[in-house]
Amino acid sequence: MRILDRLVLTETAVAVGGSSAVLLFLLTAGNVLKQVSAAVASGRVDGWEGAELILLLLPGLLPYALPLGVLTGVLLAFGRLSAQSEITAMKAGGVSLARAARPALVLAGLLALLSAWLNLEVAPWANTEFRRLLMGAANDNPAAVIVPGQLNRSFKGLVIRAGGREGEVLTDFWAWRVDEGGRLVQTVHAREARIVREAGADGKPLLRIELNGARIDSREGDAAKPASFATAETASLDLPEARGPVGGVLERKLRWLTLSELLEGAEKGWGLPRDATAAQIEASKSAVRTQLMAHLAGAFSVFALALLAVPLAVRVGRKETFVNAAIGLAVALGYYLLSSAAGWVKDPDLLPEAVVWLPALGVAGAGLWMLTRASLR
Repeated sequence: MRILDRLVLTETAVAVGGSSAVLLFLLTAGNVLKQVSAAVASGRVDGWEGAELILLLLPGLLPYALPLGVLTGVLLAFGRLSAQSEITAMKAGGVSLARAARPALVLAGLLALLSAWLNLEVAPWANTEFRRLLMGAANDNPAAVIVPGQLNRSFKGLVIRAGGREGEVLTDFWAWRVDEGGRLVQTVHAREARIVREAGADGKPLLRIELNGARIDSREGDAAKPASFATAETASLDLPEARGPVGGVLERKLRWLTLSELLEGAEKGWGLPRDATAAQIEASKSAVRTQLMAHLAGAFSVFALALLAVPLAVRVGRKETFVNAAIGLAVALGYYLLSSAAGWVKDPDLLPEAVVWLPALGVAGAGLWMLTRASLR
């Protein structure tokens, strides 16, 4: 039995490791192209900080890669064993499919625990550090958030564009101020501009644009032409509240909270205003509990999908990699669609913290039923 267990464990571990690595690479590459490369290209971070950002991405992406990686890996491993009549030989020797699958399921269980730890401790820390690094770089040089030739909408009610940037100096600087209805109320153009951080009257950090060679056009209502304009060799423009990392305050998302923070939020609520009503407090507590259960359900799905993959691979009995990968992709897509649908439930009366468990428990139930039937044959 030790030889059999070693064979199954080796086959499964290699296939799961390869599948998870490929998926992690694809997820990382997408985020690198979307976030890290833009930060490096704009000069917001240097090459070493860019490498650090990539490393900080990995803990948050691995829990997404593991369920599909384990599903595909188990399908590949048991598909090959079935196609090569290894499963038939095991049954002929008196070893049931459930017993043969024990090493693979133990591996999946350990990976589920790893996923839970990543979801509840490592990923929240890494995601917070990722944003803090971007914020710190932007705070050191606020002008770095402006990518030459692109429109920037990081500041509420203000659209900014610069023709070029040399360190902290923006050239051919344009700013358009709009009202709440999206109507243009002011146009600012300057030969050069610098974004500086200063202390406001209330002691809080304030961002200000220092302009050189400026022209300011103001409009009233829906007027097609400026109502007034002014020119100045030097001028300044205070920036409104920032939506991006230059705002000075790191706003953490609910999924970035660690286990201890989630437990505290489930008891007291999270992100509540001082005058929160009883309904708001209960809704906040429910949201925190739902996020905690979503983390745990996502980790459990690693084991649940492996439990389903074993009898499914034997039933299909194909050793071709692309066939098993296609089956894994179809099953994973169905699971993620169900998980997304479960996440739409927000009403505390509908117990969303229990609803998020339904897809994983359903997959586990289906897998257990199929494995039991396959073991009795």
